[in-house]
Amino acid sequence: MPERPDLEYVIPILHRELTGRRITGVRVRKPVVLRILIDGAPDSLFVGATFRAVTRRAHFVLFDFAAPRPLALAIAPMLAGRFALDRAPARTPADLALAWKLSDGRELRYRDDVQMGKVYVLAPDAWDSLPGLARVGVDVFDAGRFTAEVFGALAKQRRDQVKVFLMDKSAIDSMGNAYADEVLWEARIHPKRMTRSLDDDELERLRNAIVHVLRNATDTIAQRRPPLDEKLRDFLAVRGRAGQPCQRCGATIRTTRVRADDAHFCPQCQPDQRRRPFIDWRRVSGAPTDE
Repeated sequence: MPERPDLEYVIPILHRELTGRRITGVRVRKPVVLRILIDGAPDSLFVGATFRAVTRRAHFVLFDFAAPRPLALAIAPMLAGRFALDRAPARTPADLALAWKLSDGRELRYRDDVQMGKVYVLAPDAWDSLPGLARVGVDVFDAGRFTAEVFGALAKQRRDQVKVFLMDKSAIDSMGNAYADEVLWEARIHPKRMTRSLDDDELERLRNAIVHVLRNATDTIAQRRPPLDEKLRDFLAVRGRAGQPCQRCGATIRTTRVRADDAHFCPQCQPDQRRRPFIDWRRVSGAPTDE
């Protein structure tokens, strides 16, 4: 799913480019992603509506429309959802889910090749009625709220693994698989570590890693200015690097499962404390090797 750094880049662009634009047409190519929670068909609801603002709440992109149209749009892109904003291509992309034609001749497209995302059409200010929006976690970029005391209190309530905790949007706003892995690598904590087993020093290290990793990623994406529909991941330290050497110690990055999700980690930097720490015998002087 798009995570906080992705959304910090995408949403200001959508807000700047869409505000004041009127919708002149709509195409629904993958209706399985669409959830209409008010009366009306897509054409009757959208055509004539004018964008007023684009904002973020948790991992949702929220579109607000100018009065008197009683309409709002909330998109949760999930695993593969992405946006494009330009003139309609000569050939319709195979992954196109929905498209809104704009008064300036361009088209806002929501693309989703696995159809896991959800596009909700609902009444204005009814965000709390959607799963995942009724309760949103603490903003990690708000230094006044994301304090050691607040984070420690959240962690002490948990009875699950630390990666599950980091990905809980009702606790922390807003991480998914990729940046949870990056944060845990930065903090040198194994993804299967039980959250309540972390001591105060480890919790502070983890809190600092959250802010550092997400800030650095946000700045990196903003500096590189990728196309709107491109998700940058090539600068990450462990995510997507299974089988490659750790940038910090040189051990081979491994993967494991945390509930239904995969996790990338360094077994040397992030030892699993449920068993003996990983030892790379090739790095031990005089130890036998397979070579």
